[in-house]
Amino acid sequence: MITFTLDESKYTFLPTGDIFEFSNGPFLINQFQGNSMDGSANNIYLRVHTAQGIESYPLLGIRSRSKLLYNHERLIYQGRIEAIDYRVTFSPAADGIWFWHIQLSGNGETVDVIYGQDLGVAEKGGVLSNELYMSQYLDHSIWEGPNGYAVCSRQNQPQGIAFPYLQQGVLQTKAVGYSTDGTQFFGLSYKALDVPQVLESGLPNQNVQYELAYTGLQTEQMKLAGTVDFAFYGLFCQTHPAVVTSLEFGSRLQEAYASIDWNLSDAVQEGETVTLSAEIGGPYVSPQWSQAEIDAAFPERKLEEYEDGKLLSFFTNDHVHVVLQPKELLVERPHGHIITTLMDDTQVNNKLITSTNYMYGIFNGQTVAGNTSFHKLLSTPRGLLNILKNTGQRIYIRQDGVYRILTLPAAYEMGVNFAKWHYKLEDDTLTITTFTAANQPDIVLQVQSKLGKSYDYLITNQLVIGEHEFQHPVRVSAADGIIRIQPDEDAWRNHPYPGLHYDIQLPDTAFNFSDDRIFFEDGKPRNGTLLTLSVEQSSSFQLVMQGRLEDKESLPLAPYSFEAEVTLYREFYEAFSSRFCLQIEGAEQVQIDKLNETAWWYTHNAMVHFIVPHGLEQPGGAAWGTRDVCQGPMEYFLMTQHYELARNVLLEIFAHQLWESREWPQWFMFDQHPVQSPEWHGDVVLWPLKCIADYVMATGDSSIFQEKVVYHYLADALPTRESESVLEHVKAAVDTICKRFLPGTALISYAGGDWDDTLQPADEALKTKLVSAWTVALAFQVIRNLSQVTGFDPEFSKSLAEMAERMKVSFQTLLIKDEVIAGFAYFKDAETIEYMLHPLDQNTGIQYRLLPMTRSIIAELVDPAQADMNLRLIDEHLKCPDGVRLMDRPARYEGGVSTIFRRAEQAANVGREISLQYVHAHIRYLEAAAKLGDAERAWEGLFQINPINIRESVPNAKIRQSNMYFSSSDGDFPDRYSYHKNFEQLRTGSVQVKGGWRLYSSGPGIYLNQLISGILGIRFTADSLIIDPVLPASLDGLRFTYQCFGRTLQFVYHIGSGSTRTPELRSEGNAVAGQILSNPYRPGALSIPASTVLALPDEELHIYLSQ
Repeated sequence: MITFTLDESKYTFLPTGDIFEFSNGPFLINQFQGNSMDGSANNIYLRVHTAQGIESYPLLGIRSRSKLLYNHERLIYQGRIEAIDYRVTFSPAADGIWFWHIQLSGNGETVDVIYGQDLGVAEKGGVLSNELYMSQYLDHSIWEGPNGYAVCSRQNQPQGIAFPYLQQGVLQTKAVGYSTDGTQFFGLSYKALDVPQVLESGLPNQNVQYELAYTGLQTEQMKLAGTVDFAFYGLFCQTHPAVVTSLEFGSRLQEAYASIDWNLSDAVQEGETVTLSAEIGGPYVSPQWSQAEIDAAFPERKLEEYEDGKLLSFFTNDHVHVVLQPKELLVERPHGHIITTLMDDTQVNNKLITSTNYMYGIFNGQTVAGNTSFHKLLSTPRGLLNILKNTGQRIYIRQDGVYRILTLPAAYEMGVNFAKWHYKLEDDTLTITTFTAANQPDIVLQVQSKLGKSYDYLITNQLVIGEHEFQHPVRVSAADGIIRIQPDEDAWRNHPYPGLHYDIQLPDTAFNFSDDRIFFEDGKPRNGTLLTLSVEQSSSFQLVMQGRLEDKESLPLAPYSFEAEVTLYREFYEAFSSRFCLQIEGAEQVQIDKLNETAWWYTHNAMVHFIVPHGLEQPGGAAWGTRDVCQGPMEYFLMTQHYELARNVLLEIFAHQLWESREWPQWFMFDQHPVQSPEWHGDVVLWPLKCIADYVMATGDSSIFQEKVVYHYLADALPTRESESVLEHVKAAVDTICKRFLPGTALISYAGGDWDDTLQPADEALKTKLVSAWTVALAFQVIRNLSQVTGFDPEFSKSLAEMAERMKVSFQTLLIKDEVIAGFAYFKDAETIEYMLHPLDQNTGIQYRLLPMTRSIIAELVDPAQADMNLRLIDEHLKCPDGVRLMDRPARYEGGVSTIFRRAEQAANVGREISLQYVHAHIRYLEAAAKLGDAERAWEGLFQINPINIRESVPNAKIRQSNMYFSSSDGDFPDRYSYHKNFEQLRTGSVQVKGGWRLYSSGPGIYLNQLISGILGIRFTADSLIIDPVLPASLDGLRFTYQCFGRTLQFVYHIGSGSTRTPELRSEGNAVAGQILSNPYRPGALSIPASTVLALPDEELHIYLSQ
């Protein structure tokens, strides 16, 4: 490494001259840590303009032709391109400033220069944990001065107490172009071409606040008549508390620049000459399949997706999703998949192995046994565009004497436990398969030639053995054909899992292993994290990665059978999803096909979220969010009658109640790592209570209240020695709720926030004086339900019922003003209530909030007239073509400084909750619609958020991955200012909407619960089957196969137009007797004893809803 240190600034370069890392104190300035094979994500490009077009040349690092010189204060790249001599000098200066001084000499050539720099600008741990998230809060502002454009980037989310800031621009020439995101600079085509698109098109001069923060600057064109020189600069400040309102620090820059002598010093030494081996070629992108080749590989297809007449993706009859290469080149979020060992359907298993793969050629990444944050074997894929290709596990194939890394295939195939890549070769097809074993924590990489031809391969693996790459020493050993990878003993001392290790085997295949030396002409290793395996002349082989948390001996393996493992998964998923299957003939067949595929894939998504918590855009995690695990997973387990698993999860949740506060942390790790959130929002205490009430209502198992479990300490996240009954835990939690009632009311204080994380108050004083109407509605529902399941303790049950009634009165008298439920009520003093997120709100600009409107209906807290008013307000103010929004306007954004709310006013990106169409909340809207019996609304709403061929339901939706839950629908606005100005376009559908982050959410579980329990209307209590469909007449004749009380039944729906009456159940033509349940908004459900259901002679049951 070549390192320059000045004050708190540290600039570290690889021997190639590529940036490895720029830092200042605790802050990482760049985003991607470079490597000697790929170079860095940053570079400076010389563009030569001729009559024939533009030729571009990188000037820095391994991708350039530069010779490297350096001394203690500068790094010099020099060389010759055509007839142009160039010299680039990197030089740090005081006050967090650095320069890239460029000198060009030529004879009449017309040139310009494009500069690109990836940005972290946040604490290093945050950037390495999730660069996409940190980019969302990095505000870019563009300023024009004497030297053209400059880009200022301020981190709006506080890093401790700091707000890091970076300014970039040029001196001694003009910047005439700029960009701010890597998707602009590199373009989606980079995944196929491996060339930044701006080198041909130039920079777009648009500020795009997306998830790949990357500054581009383009100089004016210059004609080289002799020598010209100029410089790009960076200026970093550890904090910039105020909004950026101008281009600052001009004199500081000029003084720093003038203080440097740019003449080449004699006191320099030559850098190491590093060149890639002649045996390493460029990436291999498969030719696209013809229609005939698609037909041959997949003759039976459904739910086909097209764009301009070209097939993009489809599903098969066995729930496999296939994506073709043209679709991957259309999506910003690359197609990816997470696979894992089969979970236990009765216990929480922390010993599973999981791995993430991507269509663009990451066959395994984020590969981890146990804790998905701290136990990584292979590194996490970074960014969205496959810029650096050393992450995770990659494969090179030798063709025409050179090894080429496999990137985009012709087709990418996904099953719940596997992914396949199909590469079309000149006269063969190469299929790469990654799959998990069902009953062992093993991941298998399988490579196979269709024609049985033999090739040479390199398989690279970037090792982590910890949380992040380049941070943890690794031990690699080999014996008897087994490679063992372990943590360093000293680094791992006192670790909760001292025996953690991974073994790699290639059954029945000869191989060699080394580091990265094979990639360099001089044969020297340069990346200590890279493990390279070579396989020679093989037509088919398997590589098995085994992850174990205990120190056990590994034995040689026989090859796995892919087909056998897939069968085991299919059988498990069919049983675990209670044999879910929908059938219909006629116009609704396509929608029913969508729901069948969604039920299969959302089961996969929900279980990944539950048992190996992480997602595609959120690769770390390893923790249960308290409110998350209490919703999606628990609702799924109760809906499918996996009661033993639900019970064990509940006991784990209650064991993490905090000893000091008797509330729950926002999130906690559920293995042996003592890690949890030090804070929690005001609603978090309610979810475990709701969960246990729901569980007892469904199962009748009140014995759970007598189970004894520990607490956890807030200070060190360790369990207490003392244990108490779950009932005592519940009473302690209820007591904390009572203590938070505002004086003279039964309204619970807002505390640290509610479900919408972005609306945490900026003013700490609001925590005790603000009330969230949504939190109160949820609290009412929870306390009422708890009172109904604690009858064995009459005094406690009665107190809960009385508390619920007081909450209801307080809600209706204090939180509903002029027939509108306020989002918040600020109890300024004993006499004054200020309504926020309400038509009377004169401060925020927001007048309507979705959450209290839907939750008050779900909780049966409002009367039918108010429920009807809620729906009318939603339709008028919150409903958009892509679903309902959280509020009728976004929070104000003024450069990222918070005045009322924290993240809502800090996020520069229009994504996730900021987009206001958070899919989780839309699903709760469907729950409210079902409660009201609004069948058309509920049915339509299912498909507004269903990713399969979404444009059939949402015409302004952009293409997205079809088998992954997306957590938000984001208006395609470049920044917050455009979003605020053009918000109305979301209502008219005149702006496109994009899919947000994928999979890591409780959403898949609650979507399926609302589909089955709320809309199809099949749910359970301890001793009864509840039949309560909310279906439109177009679904007359629908058949629903589902397992109830261990018996597989088929329900046939008979639906008349405008039907609103209580359903009738018939078996073999005879009515089945049951009890009618109450519903304050419509005719109630039919409850039939489980014993009656089990005694019916026929599995085909007919549900009549006709008038």
